[in-house]
This record gives sequence, structure tokens and C-alpha cells, in this order.
Amino acid sequence: MLYKEQKTTLIICALLVLILFPALCLGDMGSPGKWWRLPKVAKGLDLNEQQKGQLDDLFVKSHRKMLDLKAVLQKERFELDNLLEKQALDESAVMTQYDKLKKARIDMGDERFRFLLEVRKIIGSERYQQLKVLFKEFRGKRHHGKHGMQQPQ
Repeated sequence: MLYKEQKTTLIICALLVLILFPALCLGDMGSPGKWWRLPKVAKGLDLNEQQKGQLDDLFVKSHRKMLDLKAVLQKERFELDNLLEKQALDESAVMTQYDKLKKARIDMGDERFRFLLEVRKIIGSERYQQLKVLFKEFRGKRHHGKHGMQQPQ
């Protein structure tokens, strides 16, 4: 079992991969989430065409799964809202539905993390560490550009 610090680091890295790079890709590639197709990133990580292809396949598979999971999450949220809006509150039904909503959120998080683990397997340890550095640089530039100075961490 991973130590708490390792889990925290993995979660932070997952968030970086899944939140920051898709935003970065929107401007340059028009294909959100495919950060490995950015020439600067691909060159910086020395990714070959086979690895890019593997990442493309992984992205498609994971994105399809995420679309399904997002639909489930939206449905469960709708059902909970519906129960909460009723005049007569059925607390048991509300709590049961809330548990379904929590599970849907967890399922989405699990899929994001599986994606991250597969990326790590494809690019290897050394390039994974380089990727983390690229994320930090991007985050620093993003904060610097938005606010005129680096934001405290």
C-alpha cells in the first residue's frame, strides 16, 4: 500500500495531467486532452510515433468511458435534485441516491487515475518525471500570464 505522501503526489499528478494539459491543448491543437500531440511536448519527452499512437488509443478508450461515466453522474445528480425538490422529504431515498452520486464521482475519479497509470506505463518513469516538470512550468507561466506575477503555492 502506498504511503499517504505518495498517494497525494499521484493525485496531484493525475489532476495536472487531466486538467492542465487539456487546457493547454485547446489553443494549439484544437483537440482537447491530446497534450502528446503538441510538438513542444512530444519533442521534449522524445515521444516516438508508436507511443503517440498508444496514447491516442488510450485517450479514445478512456474518453469513451468518461462520456458514459459523466452521463451516469449527471443522471444521479438529477435524481438527487428531484428527490430534494419534493414537498415530502424521504430521507432514506435521498441518502440512497446520494450514495449513488458519490459512487458515480468515485467511478469517474478511478477512470481518470487509470488513464494516468496507463500514460505512466507508456512513457516510462523518466519521461513521466519530465512531464511533471512541464506541468509545473506550464502552471507557472499560466499564473504569471494571468496575474502579472507568480501566484504563491
